[in-house]
Amino acid sequence: MVVERCISLVNPSEWKDALKGIKHAFSHTWENCYAMHLTTGLPTYLYSIEIGESQIVCPISERTFGGYTDIFTPYGFSGFISNKHCPEFPGYWKEFVERKKYVCGYIQINPILEDSSLFYSIDSFHYNNVHILDLKLTLEELFMNLSNNRKPQLKHWDEISKKITYDKSILLDFFLNHYHNFMQSRNVSGTYNFARDTLSFLANLENVLIVGLQNLGRVEAVSLFGYSPIVGDYLFNISLPEGKVYTTALLWAGVIRLQSMGVKILNLGGGVRADDTIDLYKRRFGGKQLPLKSLKQVYNRHIYEQLCQHINADPYEKMGYFPAYQKP
Repeated sequence: MVVERCISLVNPSEWKDALKGIKHAFSHTWENCYAMHLTTGLPTYLYSIEIGESQIVCPISERTFGGYTDIFTPYGFSGFISNKHCPEFPGYWKEFVERKKYVCGYIQINPILEDSSLFYSIDSFHYNNVHILDLKLTLEELFMNLSNNRKPQLKHWDEISKKITYDKSILLDFFLNHYHNFMQSRNVSGTYNFARDTLSFLANLENVLIVGLQNLGRVEAVSLFGYSPIVGDYLFNISLPEGKVYTTALLWAGVIRLQSMGVKILNLGGGVRADDTIDLYKRRFGGKQLPLKSLKQVYNRHIYEQLCQHINADPYEKMGYFPAYQKP
């Protein structure tokens, strides 16, 4: 028996019920997808299908161009996840997207929860890496895995830890008031240009941890982590110039708190591109490096080629931004 549903954002309880029994990340949750919707305003739903004993889900957003609709996964590491392998799923997915008359789809794959039975390898593109910390290790083991560049930044941990706070009532205003200026000062791409409503909603969530550092009663830096029952994601670090030196300490404080909450894995993410300074920074935490993949699927080749022609893009080139006609 096959049961297929598209669960709207207006049905948070149904969305949450569909995730029960499936290992998922923060990006799969209703909370994250609703937060992203507050910025994009785009139709968003949780695709869910039950095929016998297998259940597969994936958050999806729709956007249009030239009167046609394509799909993508909302910001974060989400993608197809399941309670068990299901090699039959790609066929059902093909029928679904054709029935919906989608042109193409960009599906981010969570590297921790990847199930290769849910997609065809020809659609998969490896374009970056992420760094994963195993929080089942002891703090001593995690510390020993740090590179020689990271360990000195925690040398005075006992003193620094006295300045650490998890009190959202203290940290929220700092995060909201400094986020956009901080991102602009680092020329971060428009991907991170979230509406204030998105940032406020995220920061107030129960499944978002905020760690901050106060110096002489003044907040100088904060880090945010989203988490599901087993997987944590390092979301943002925002600091004043004088607070930059505490980036590692805040991340370490997040590790300690998430581990105490029973979270098993922390995804530090990667850089903007492989081997950039952000990637190298995260690599020095000594975690496991995993390939970050996305699916670039074309469902209607004829229409896709027509839309690419609008911007003189090569419809057979998939290594860059996809779909090319939606490039900002």
